[in-house]
Amino acid sequence: MRLLKNLIFPFSAIVGQENVKKSLVLNAINPSIGGVLIKGDKGTGKTTAVRALADLLPPIKVVKGCPFNCDPEDNDSLCDFCKSEDHEIEEKKMRVVELPLGATEDRVVGSINLEKALREGTRALEPGILAEANRNILYVDEINLLDDNLVDVLLDAAAYGVNIVEREGISLAHPSNFILVGTMNPAEGELRPQLSDRIGMHISVQSLLDLKDRVQIMARREEFEQDPVMFRDKYQEQQDQMLSGIIHARDILDKVQVNREMMELIARISLEMGVDGHRADIAILKTAKTIAAYQNQDEVNFQHVEEAALLVLGERFHKQSCDQNQIKKKVEQAQNQMQEEKKEEKTSKGQQETKSQAQNQQTNFSSEESHGKQKGMQLKSNTEEDQPVSSEEEGVDIKKLLKMKGKKKKRLYGRSVDSKTEKGRYIKSSLPKKNSRDVAIDATLRAAALHSKGIIDVKTDDIRQKVRKHGAKASIAVVVDISGSMVSENKANRVKDILDSIIQDTNRHQDKISVIGFKGKKAEIIVPTTKRASSFQDVIDKITVGGTTPLASGMKKGMEILKKENKRGEFIPFMVILTDGMPNVGIDRGPIPDALKIAEELQKNEILTIVINFEQTARYGRDMNMELAMASGGRYYDVQELENPGNAVAQILEFERENSES
Repeated sequence: MRLLKNLIFPFSAIVGQENVKKSLVLNAINPSIGGVLIKGDKGTGKTTAVRALADLLPPIKVVKGCPFNCDPEDNDSLCDFCKSEDHEIEEKKMRVVELPLGATEDRVVGSINLEKALREGTRALEPGILAEANRNILYVDEINLLDDNLVDVLLDAAAYGVNIVEREGISLAHPSNFILVGTMNPAEGELRPQLSDRIGMHISVQSLLDLKDRVQIMARREEFEQDPVMFRDKYQEQQDQMLSGIIHARDILDKVQVNREMMELIARISLEMGVDGHRADIAILKTAKTIAAYQNQDEVNFQHVEEAALLVLGERFHKQSCDQNQIKKKVEQAQNQMQEEKKEEKTSKGQQETKSQAQNQQTNFSSEESHGKQKGMQLKSNTEEDQPVSSEEEGVDIKKLLKMKGKKKKRLYGRSVDSKTEKGRYIKSSLPKKNSRDVAIDATLRAAALHSKGIIDVKTDDIRQKVRKHGAKASIAVVVDISGSMVSENKANRVKDILDSIIQDTNRHQDKISVIGFKGKKAEIIVPTTKRASSFQDVIDKITVGGTTPLASGMKKGMEILKKENKRGEFIPFMVILTDGMPNVGIDRGPIPDALKIAEELQKNEILTIVINFEQTARYGRDMNMELAMASGGRYYDVQELENPGNAVAQILEFERENSES
């Protein structure tokens, strides 16, 4: 029978993915960097690398029998149990502790030990995932899909290095310091900013495109699976060298010096990149020191800072990545600015020595002016804020596009919402508000165990119900005007630009989408309800405009689709009406009355609605779009004057997510 250890692929045998391996090693040397967030597709070796690192690292000394892996050499971090009595010391191998997306809060934080409560009648803690993770690696796959309550727990532990447990009469705190490794696919949604900011390094990983590398991956995997013991022996020398390098780097890390010039360079890079806050600066500093230690150098240089900036800032910004060349350019710009300012300062000092006191007053003024430049990249930022907003940033002033605010809405989007059914992930338990069949057995038994001895005696007051959550996804029906009220190639391009942007947005948030176009005498379904609208890209590209404007027909077809979604109860129905507000074909009573009647039905059926005007037309004193928004109880936006409305519409949807209420 093979030992489990021998089934772990050697870290030194992993092909490619240098940034992943480097970031993991640096965090192993210096956990205070703050972990690493790896963005990319599945199947690129992320989990293999994390497990291989844990297997490579030396064992840790722990207090024997301590469920929290307390460090016997750090008295300040010992738990109450370890402080209260003498203890033995043992060595443990570092572990990879996984935090699954479906974990309950009790499982993560810890809860009452049911067995001890029944046998001994005592209230003792059953350690959770955060206890197991102390001084180990905490691995969260698809961390961007983690429920908000678990993100809050992670934030607290990451901020203080302590997990506080207050459950069923238990109040306890224990150390929880871990190397956090999270993975995510950005197409499935962004990570909550508070947690993203806490993670030190942000890198991306892609499938290897070099043919030789791909062949080598297959060959090594095949060799490993045929004889893992022999394969590990083959790479043992490289493993030992890496381990020695890590241990040596840990030993000399505190001796690595960083001069003020390097600190100023780091600050300038962060300001130039538009970084918010100071955590990124500190992460770059710590990473640069760790790189120097790993390279057996006692002082941080420009190359260390450049390499650290790439690992910390390369993937830190939403919708913007920076490759090695871009980071190198920013570092060079910062270096050049520093050198120029030094020359100016040197020249200024020379003038002070040679000129008279009256001239020195003028020189001092110049020096102060130069010093003002040196202090402040912030002055540059303020100036930039006063400049006109580019077309890509038009959504920054999204509230200016909002012409009418509708009534308060149910929460449309978000990472999760409370489930009203028995569907969704079981997050935690609560006292039942009414008769519920969705009983939380574990929480009920724990509550009963507090007053039971031997056989559990469950009473009515012990009953707990499950609190479930599910992703708040929407089924979006885009009703778009493709009539010829303004026939032009420009209109067709604007329609395609908006639809492309909406499709990308729904893909990222895992929403459903259907596209209904109206022109001529009726409406047509361009894209049927789907989660994979990108597969209909060729249909979008072939859209043509022309003909009359049967707005009511388009709204009616969209409403029929969304009413079906409303009955299922799994997706929130949401209609986006893209029109210039000039209907000229009706169904029964006339173009305008028919459209307003359907808008009223949208409100009655609780279908969330926004109206977006994207074409310039003469209104003749009447704003039909405003009337549609009022009748449907929705919001009205006007993007007709924007050069690139697609970007703005995507930000309108984001605004709707952030400003809808539960």
